[in-house]
Formats: sequence, structure tokens, C-alpha cells
Amino acid sequence: MHIRAYRDSDLPLLCQIFLRAVRETASRDYTPGQIAAWAQVDETRWRQKLADSIGLVAVVNSQPVGFITAIGTHIDLLFVSPDRARQGIGGALIEALCVQYPAQILTVDASITAKPCFTAHGFKVVAEQRVAARGGVVY
Repeated sequence: MHIRAYRDSDLPLLCQIFLRAVRETASRDYTPGQIAAWAQVDETRWRQKLADSIGLVAVVNSQPVGFITAIGTHIDLLFVSPDRARQGIGGALIEALCVQYPAQILTVDASITAKPCFTAHGFKVVAEQRVAARGGVVY
């Protein structure tokens, strides 16, 4: 595995990774209604979001298998393909991103599913949150 900068051409595969990670990996921690509200992609919005972010992509055999983004010092997205879950890819992406921000405090609004990965890499829970998503679904 190697980690490289995000490229615009990555967008379709990263959207697929996101959708699969939410539907397959996060489904252990969230209800079907919460998953349905979360598992939506507006590619135009995502393209702009990624253009405004620092993005790193984990690649195995020339295929993206995970990604992380940050806007300023806030980690916005971290998703790993369900086929590669729990193989250290999320942690490697967190560590690679932290190198981009030496001696700075990074924040994240982590999902229930991602929280153990972040805490294993030194992040602390400051407050639990409830998020209202599309259709008023709370998670």
C-alpha cells in the first residue's frame, strides 16, 4: 500500500468506497434509516469539497482502497473499502494526514464506526454528538 495525494480522476472510485463503507461497514452501528440518509453522494458537491480539501488516497495494486480529507485542521472524511477494513489503512491515512499538520491540533466529528480508529491514533472524545441528516434522520 502507498498513500498519495488525491487526484480529480479519483472521484468516482472514492464515491464508491464511501457508499460501500457506509452501507457495509457502518451498517453494524447504524439503523437502516440512518444508513439510507447517509449513503448519498452529490458528485458536484463532492468534487467541490475535495477541491477545497487536502485529500490523501491509499492505493493497493493501483486501486484506491481508502481516503481521508481535511479542510483546514478539521478531518472531514475518512473511509476505507469494506474489503480492506481493519487492515491498518485508516490508521495509515490518519498518520499521513497528521504529517501535513506538524504541531497542530486536528479535529474530527467521527462516526461511531470510525471512533475506535481515531482514538487508537491519539484523538480524544470531547463531546458526543447527534447529527440530523437528510429527511430529519438523526444519528
